[in-house]
Amino acid sequence: MSTRTSVRIRQAVEADLDQALALFHEFHEFHVRGVPDRLRVPHPYDDAAARETLLSILHNAEAALFVAEEAGRLLGLAEVYLRRDIPHPAAIEYTYGYLQSLIVTASIRRRGLGRQLVAAAEQWSREHGACEMRLACWEFAAGPLPFYEALGYRTMKRTLVRPLG
Repeated sequence: MSTRTSVRIRQAVEADLDQALALFHEFHEFHVRGVPDRLRVPHPYDDAAARETLLSILHNAEAALFVAEEAGRLLGLAEVYLRRDIPHPAAIEYTYGYLQSLIVTASIRRRGLGRQLVAAAEQWSREHGACEMRLACWEFAAGPLPFYEALGYRTMKRTLVRPLG
């Protein structure tokens, strides 16, 4: 499968929602394997609520869902939102794109689709007045942190945890 010539990055439409839900399941299960003490697979998934959430993204001027599609099959997606910092006298406010989710199906990772999806999310954010991109990612051995660092993202703040029991 060639990701360079036949994969198209585009904004999602309602007809994509079933395949997008399957990608979100894969995304969540990947993270459950990485941080099983924090996440779990719900039984069953609440696909009706997830479908409504995805549908709301499609109709939100300050959100976008990009998909990587080849021959009618979704191979990945990026969920992005336009956000603004809460005004505070001691902080500089930014309008930024927030990459909520980035998913590339496991069988074709490391072929450039993630980079293309991030680029689409960044371009959309730029066009909507954002001056930077932000995201949060779980840190675990097989996690996505090295991917984002290779794209030029850097850690600005960490959440530290210490068990008390």
